[in-house]
Amino acid sequence: MPSTMTLRQFLLFTAISLPACVLLILFLDQPLAGFIHGHFTWSAPFFGALTAAADRTHDALMTHLLGLPVIFLVLGLAFAVGRYGLKRRGATLFLVLLLTHEFSMVLARVLKGAVHRLRPEVQFGSGYAGTGLWATGPHNDSFPSYHTAVYFSLFWPLALAFPRFRVPLLVLPSLIGLGRLVLGAHYLSDVWFSLWLVVALTFLFGLLEKQRPSAL
Repeated sequence: MPSTMTLRQFLLFTAISLPACVLLILFLDQPLAGFIHGHFTWSAPFFGALTAAADRTHDALMTHLLGLPVIFLVLGLAFAVGRYGLKRRGATLFLVLLLTHEFSMVLARVLKGAVHRLRPEVQFGSGYAGTGLWATGPHNDSFPSYHTAVYFSLFWPLALAFPRFRVPLLVLPSLIGLGRLVLGAHYLSDVWFSLWLVVALTFLFGLLEKQRPSAL
């Protein structure tokens, strides 16, 4: 799979992203969420409608057929036909996309259940002390952003494979991520960490192509 992210670039992105998420959680997430809530709620109907439409489309793609989601069957078949039938190395992109999407969703859900961070809506309502991590009760599934993981994992591998179309490919997932902030569903660190998770998984699974013999 053609990729513009080298190991050095990935490590640099990691070195920036993970400390930034920690700083956001400790100091900046809540003030930023309050600022967005106070100044940008006028755009909430747009982001709500966009997210709902995207979710309906994704739910349709996740409809099970033969015991598996349709999107996984399509991507798996495209990989098998392209890689082993047509002998196209670039068909590995379908496998990378499948694995990145699946693992992004699973890991985002697992982390939500482990971290138990309170959502901004609790801050805007009754409020809470501290960072909201490992909290009990409702609305404690803020970190990381599942929506961000879902939609960036569908488009980030494609953006790497087709750099000429990177900007239009990333418009939808970027709007979804921004919408999570405007809608008060997530903090910036929730969204940023999900983006890092997708980038990390794409980089990891992208190594599958590099390990194949160049003669094929």
